[in-house]
Amino acid sequence: MKKILTALFVTVHRFSTNLGWSAGLLILVIMFMTTFEVTARYVFNAPSIWVWPLNRQIFGVFILFAGIYAMSQNAHIRIEIIHDLFGKRLKIAAGVLTLAAFVCFMGALIWQGYRMGLNAWVVKEKASGAFRMPLYPLKMFIPVAALIFIIEGVYVFILSGRKDKEKER
Repeated sequence: MKKILTALFVTVHRFSTNLGWSAGLLILVIMFMTTFEVTARYVFNAPSIWVWPLNRQIFGVFILFAGIYAMSQNAHIRIEIIHDLFGKRLKIAAGVLTLAAFVCFMGALIWQGYRMGLNAWVVKEKASGAFRMPLYPLKMFIPVAALIFIIEGVYVFILSGRKDKEKER
């Protein structure tokens, strides 16, 4: 069982790292689309109906990917000036409390994201306005991304515990 969990964590960690690099490419797509729209609108007086709705959806995917990548790199913001003042036991307690809050939040995101995504899938939800792009595939992606996020978060927590033990030696 331990080997299976280790393989899962390592696979998700590699996937998360690669996902981060892919997310960087999404920013290039967003920049290209924005440049296209601004040029079409202000130079040729021919605005499009599809760029801004699609840009918002791509940015949403970017945010999910970037959060997972930041977790995989242990790069989320923390208040280290306070954390460094904690003793060993308080640091462990703070880590466990933070992990519990993270798991609860991600669990709620998986649960509610699944409900929202499934509902959107059933009704084949589309964006309002002139450009009626389908939203249901992107909404179904939210609980999947949250699941990857939670696995990565637990893995990073386990790794940080191992690093703390190595420092003590």
